[in-house]
Amino acid sequence: MHAPRWERTELKYGSLALAALLAACGGGGGDSSGGTGGMVAPASITLSGQASTGAAVAAKAVDARCATGSASSVTQADGGFTLIVTDGKWPCVARVTLADGSALHTVAQAPAAATTATANITPITQLVTASVAGGDPAAYYGGFTNAVATALPSAAVAAAVTNVTAVLKAGGIDIAPAGDVVAGPVAAAYTDTLAALTTALTTGGTTLAEITTTVGNTSPNAGTGGTTTTTAVASLPPALLLLPHAANCAALRSGTYRVITPSRTGGLAEQSGTITVNAATLAVTFPDNSTGAWTANAAAAGACRFTDSSGTADIVVSPAGVFVARYREDDGSFRLTIGFPVQSHTLAEVAGTWNALDLVTTDTGAYAAASATATIDAAGAFSAVTWCQNEATWSLTSGNCIPITTDLSTLRANADGGFDSFDPGATASSGRAFMYKAGNGDVMVVEVDGDGSLLMFTKQRTVTAPPVGRVSASWNLALNAQLLAPTALSESSNTTASVDSTAGSWVRTQHSASGSAFDYPETLFANNPRAGFNYRAAATSTAVNGTSVNVREFNVLGLRGMGLNPVVIPSTKSFFFSVDRP
Repeated sequence: MHAPRWERTELKYGSLALAALLAACGGGGGDSSGGTGGMVAPASITLSGQASTGAAVAAKAVDARCATGSASSVTQADGGFTLIVTDGKWPCVARVTLADGSALHTVAQAPAAATTATANITPITQLVTASVAGGDPAAYYGGFTNAVATALPSAAVAAAVTNVTAVLKAGGIDIAPAGDVVAGPVAAAYTDTLAALTTALTTGGTTLAEITTTVGNTSPNAGTGGTTTTTAVASLPPALLLLPHAANCAALRSGTYRVITPSRTGGLAEQSGTITVNAATLAVTFPDNSTGAWTANAAAAGACRFTDSSGTADIVVSPAGVFVARYREDDGSFRLTIGFPVQSHTLAEVAGTWNALDLVTTDTGAYAAASATATIDAAGAFSAVTWCQNEATWSLTSGNCIPITTDLSTLRANADGGFDSFDPGATASSGRAFMYKAGNGDVMVVEVDGDGSLLMFTKQRTVTAPPVGRVSASWNLALNAQLLAPTALSESSNTTASVDSTAGSWVRTQHSASGSAFDYPETLFANNPRAGFNYRAAATSTAVNGTSVNVREFNVLGLRGMGLNPVVIPSTKSFFFSVDRP
């Protein structure tokens, strides 16, 4: 390593004076450091790579921030760059600023003793950085301090590459031919992969910024780096953003969907399966390998609503890609199905405290609403269960809740996907459960038991009131106490009018299909009866025109990020799905 320029040029002029000073102080004979008089050249590390979007990013600012030290430079004509970080220590993050003012990022790790490392900056490394950060790469770069760097595991970049590789493969892009996307050469195969990603973004009607956000939010590191931008807004997971979508619904993507159809007969085999959907043509292959097609529901205004060839089905799709369908059986009865894209999840991901809203069988053979809060450990064992149920009234208020600490179920991974639920001491599973993670990083689990019981889970959280002025519109599809859906889909909408933070409540204006003269206010309470649930008490309200309106009690479990919520109305003994309309 060469000495810095200041040392090379000035040493020859100052050495005599320095020697005289040392001699005067009695130190002339003991200096073993040579002519530098004890000065040590500052250490430096060198980060190099190539910036490319498929085409070289030439003559653009490139910067790096490391555990200690930073550096800036400009890319060369081929996108190559070299950054020398004086007094630098690994790891580092780097960015290149593009012509439109946006930036791409990368992460570089190396052994502490290493003086050089390579880290390309491309749209793929932008996704890798989002995965490492568990959030926004720009925020991660801006907040990259020594403390953040020290907390970065040595294998973090490799793990993030594995995660991004899986995401892109699920979206139809195989990055394996590109080789090491962080430290390898940006050769023809790498450039071809970047071109394929650009094409997929166009096909999916999305942007690199959007998929970067969802990669960060759904990363295993989400929430650990302080950079997450997770919101309650329902959105698609990153892989789905790259797949073709329906002409009238950006949320319906081509792929395989898990479908759950609760039924009192037929057992587990008849209640869960998969279908494949070609979003471009709306061709559907069903669990029995029969085929059919969906069509845009001409009778319905707006997007993301479909029917089938019989014209009797009603299928609505949430902004997170979850659909609920009401369809007619051969005997003329109507049933409900809930479907969501197939994903792979480990049992360890189930660990945590969950809320559930359920429709479960009773001793009379009918079904009744229930709610629960439970802790599940990384081995799938339930504990600390609070169970709320009144079979006669369907009331789920706190007076109908009891703690359960013994004879609890256990979840086990199933090789065919999802998890099996086992009762204590049982050798055969009593239910099947499946997890889905939306684009904002939130998850839900849907379980169906052999007796037709349906359980909807989400991680417990504290609910916050919606902002004043928020407009919400939904489709509503209901199941009754016989697991049937005799009532046609309905629509509703409301606007948040005021919030009382002290009472933990808000007032919303419920809009009437009969016109604004029939609009009326209603009050909802957050985290009632427990954190994560919303409650509306039975009341009498007055519409704009003075008409008296009976407001019915209901309980809501907010499946944050999913674009749908399960709701129970005790007075009508209805369990229904409220699906966000686009």
